[in-house]
Amino acid sequence: MLSTKEVIEDLKFMCGQTNAHWICFDDIHTENMKADTALYLKELKRLGYLTEDLLVMGFMHPAYAGGLEIKHQEEALGSGYTLKGKGKCNKRLVVLSGFSRQIDNHTVYHEGAHLYQFEYNMFNICNRGEYETYLSETHANTFAAMVLLLKSENMLEYKKQQLSLFANSVSIVNDECKNKQFIYYLSLPIELELMKRIKKEGRRNVERKFSKKGHLDFKKIAFYTARLVRQFGFSEEEFSEIQKGKYVLRYELLKRKAKANRILGKTYRYYEKQRRKSQEHRHDAIEAKRIKIKKEKLEPLPSIGKEAEIINAACALDNFQVQLFQRYKIYDSLLNITEGKVCVVPDELKRNKETLEYITATYEKMQKIYHRWEKEASFQNLVSELLSSETRESVWTLKEEKRKNLKRRNFEFGFFRER
Repeated sequence: MLSTKEVIEDLKFMCGQTNAHWICFDDIHTENMKADTALYLKELKRLGYLTEDLLVMGFMHPAYAGGLEIKHQEEALGSGYTLKGKGKCNKRLVVLSGFSRQIDNHTVYHEGAHLYQFEYNMFNICNRGEYETYLSETHANTFAAMVLLLKSENMLEYKKQQLSLFANSVSIVNDECKNKQFIYYLSLPIELELMKRIKKEGRRNVERKFSKKGHLDFKKIAFYTARLVRQFGFSEEEFSEIQKGKYVLRYELLKRKAKANRILGKTYRYYEKQRRKSQEHRHDAIEAKRIKIKKEKLEPLPSIGKEAEIINAACALDNFQVQLFQRYKIYDSLLNITEGKVCVVPDELKRNKETLEYITATYEKMQKIYHRWEKEASFQNLVSELLSSETRESVWTLKEEKRKNLKRRNFEFGFFRER
């Protein structure tokens, strides 16, 4: 099993060769969510992304009680992703979930392959279509497989790596009917050829062949595995048939092999499930704490005076705005209210009667709140702050300051009465 230190050193080396940075959230939803978000935003701005870009791309979303939250992709499962710089920016960023498990290590090297793809535009990754996506993802899997196999300390470790890679591919093929996205990761035929070649040449001989100054030459491995993908991956016509459900012979053979070994796949998934338990328990504990903190922040101010009522009204509008954004991807609900526009519901949401009724009712609540206070200048100032993702936080900060002042005043008043 690779040490975390070794994997991080490899990751730093790959980033150094490809003008990239990396960030890792072992548990992406940590207790200090603001610190995570600030780091993430800093790295993405280095790549030329604005906050609005991240919202549209789905990597972040507005958080209840102000600010933004990182919207990570299945962090508990050990996933990650690589982003390239926007426009002419040639920088990249790898976002990872952790280094604690075997699947995390595979993810690190999988994303490392994407760095080389961006650096040398392998598989037309800078402007890829469906087939190029398949090639780039199977290449990333094959690259990760080769690195992990060559890094095995002994034959037992090598056999474990083979078993793990094969079982993971079996799981993907078994689950393909449930999630069509998995067809982009059908790397088993290529990995089998890779294993055959390593066996034929000898693992240590291959390791020496792809090493430089005592370390694996990741760039050389990237180009070698790219040739394997071109040679042994599905052709564009075959992949098109697979997408349509008209499976070609090689794919049928792959599915039969997967079916014959489904017990292996199930065993692998059970093994990973057991290893995830401790991490999931920690996630649950952190999430429970975050929910408690969020509830405290969402608690309205006591209705003492007009200022407190106006702040409560503005925060209620923001909560409705976030709700419609997170649930239904409706971006301009508050803007539409301020401009007196009708409820704009995407066509795909209109087909669901319950969803349409919920959205309409939410708009009506927002209109009612807005029209009650729209003539108040202080309320309009708060609403203008809420319309920008960059300034939403200031409204909630104002609310917290007001709450503290009220508590302080009540304490001092109680102390005065006691005297």
